[in-house]
Formats: sequence, structure tokens, C-alpha cells
Amino acid sequence: MNRTKNLLLLIFLLLIWSCKDFDDSPKALVNIVLIDAPAQWDSVIVEIQGVELDFVPNGRDGEIQKIFLPYEPGDKEIDISQLVGGVALPVARSEMHLGQITGITLRLGPANALYLDEDRYPLELPGGNTDYSQPLLVDLENGFSYDLIIDFDLEKSIRVTDPDPLTLYFNPTIEAFTGIGRGDLAGITSPAELQPVIYAIKDQDSVSTHTNTSGNFQFRLEPGSYTVYINPKDSKYLADTLLNVSVVSGKTTTLERITLEKR
Repeated sequence: MNRTKNLLLLIFLLLIWSCKDFDDSPKALVNIVLIDAPAQWDSVIVEIQGVELDFVPNGRDGEIQKIFLPYEPGDKEIDISQLVGGVALPVARSEMHLGQITGITLRLGPANALYLDEDRYPLELPGGNTDYSQPLLVDLENGFSYDLIIDFDLEKSIRVTDPDPLTLYFNPTIEAFTGIGRGDLAGITSPAELQPVIYAIKDQDSVSTHTNTSGNFQFRLEPGSYTVYINPKDSKYLADTLLNVSVVSGKTTTLERITLEKR
């Protein structure tokens, strides 16, 4: 009889413990990815430590929590110059309580370098600063999944201060946004081996990317009308310009093949 009572007591305690640890509160899923990071260099290695989110829980107006999500893989040194043609790097993924994300910070490490013709050039973070932040406004709702996208613009992040010997200034420049409301612009160029720079220009602003080894490129843009400028980076070829390219929310605009002509 005592054994039965003890067993029932143990089961009761286990139920209390399991109920205490089980969190069935409403949540949303947050995915953070790094996208298009073009550059004119052979490769650019950046050490990714993770991201930090500024988060205001529901019912706690003004109370900003800092939530750090580490980049989990052991090898944190990533060749982000390969993130072209729609290739994305998953940085972090987490379930979060409901509330509002108000900002995002990309945290880097010191192991950053540029490679050109097999030579390595260290990229020193200015002032040793490792954190690069952008405002972001995302309301998390129960049961929804959200993609938070960080665009690391190497074209703007790396500046040549002296060509001989090659001296570089590295100031990481990022943009952060969600996929909500944006549209994709995709295309292919030839000859593929040129890997030209593609610019999408709207009003006074522009974003850029390179093609991959197959000549493919892809942007994720705000809706609107764009001028697409293709710079072959080779004096033997002519640049090309496409006017009034329309990008529509939630859709992919696929351009006809762009063939660059020789001079």
C-alpha cells in the first residue's frame, strides 16, 4: 500500500515538474539570413559571431530586451562574396514570444580578410567595432514565421585607399529588412565568365550585386520602377542599361537574358 502511495506521489510530482517546464505560450518563428554580398575581389572572408535583436515584449512598452542569437557552426569564417544569385546564409533561427522587434545588430569577429590573386589582405574593423546595427520594425504574431534579411554590401564596405601597395579601408555596411512586401528581380547575363556588377537604381538610391559563375543574379527589392545597369568590369565589353523595370510585391520579375556586346 505504501509503495502504491509513493508511486502515485512520484507521478504527481513529475506531472507538476513537467507542467512547470512546459511553455505553451504563443510564439512566432524568426529566421535570420545573410544575402547578396557582392564585391570585385576574388573572395572576402568575414567572421560571423551572430546577431542581437532589440525586442519589446507585448504588454511591456518601452522595455527593450537584448536577445543574442549566435551563429552556431564551428567555422564562423564565411566567404560572403559567394552569396550571389539568390544564395543565402542561414545565420540564426529561434522561436520568440510575441512582441515587436525594433532593431537588429550583426556581430562580427576579428578574422576578416580579402583575397586577391592568392594574396591575403587583412580587413581591420574600424576602431575595433564588432557590432553593426540597423533599425527594423517587425510585429511578431502567434504561429507566423518571419524572415529577417541582412544584406552585407561589400561594394560599399571596402574602399581602396592606396592601389600600390594595395591598402584597404573596411567599414561594414549593412541593410536589414523583412521579406514582407518585397519582390524579387532575377536575371542571367552572358558571357557568364564576366561576372559583371548589376545595379538596381531607384530615385537617388541603388543596390548592387554580382552574378554567380553561371551568370545568374537576384535582388530582393521594394516595389517600384528601377533602372538596371550592368557593368561588365572588362574594357572589351560595353555596359548595358535597362529602363523602367517593374518590381511587384510578392512576385519575381525575371528579365530576358542580357548579352553583353564586345566593343
